[in-house]
Amino acid sequence: MDCVNIHQLTKYYQSIAAVKHLCLKVKKGTIFGLLGPNGAGKSTTIKMLTTLLPPTSGTATILGYDIVKESNEVRKEIGYVPQLLSADGELTAYENLLFSGKLYNLEKEYREERIDEVLHFLGLTLSKDKLVGGFSGGMIRRLEIGQALLHEPKLLFLDEPTVGLDPGAKVALWKYILEWKEKEGTTVF
Repeated sequence: MDCVNIHQLTKYYQSIAAVKHLCLKVKKGTIFGLLGPNGAGKSTTIKMLTTLLPPTSGTATILGYDIVKESNEVRKEIGYVPQLLSADGELTAYENLLFSGKLYNLEKEYREERIDEVLHFLGLTLSKDKLVGGFSGGMIRRLEIGQALLHEPKLLFLDEPTVGLDPGAKVALWKYILEWKEKEGTTVF
């Protein structure tokens, strides 16, 4: 079974087609790059696949679950890092992860274990009690990836994860993502 299976996926905004008749398959355990210029529909496609935006027509399945009919099941299987920074700057790194863990209904003992593991893996353990508002862009992006990986998703969606990062932070971020993919077998889109 493919991890992602898209057939004729289309999204119109009034009379403008943002995505038109997209067809593709992504195999489990791979890294798939959706490339295109600004305005090509990449973010719109990701928003449809993560169930945040309903398609106008066409179908898509994530790990066999229909994105429209089985959206709750899809959400359990995926992690999503949006294009714009989204971590709460008025909370600490630990509190942001705690909030995500509660949203995913992780049991307390397991949640605490996963938070520690993610903080350690992403090199944020020493910053766990610091307010995110004082973090660098690279630290915030690592935290957001940690939030997306906390519940051990089988598929991780990254919408332009390195926008605004300096070259060193970009390299470090991809290193973390590749290591996580190898460790957990996560598919990355």
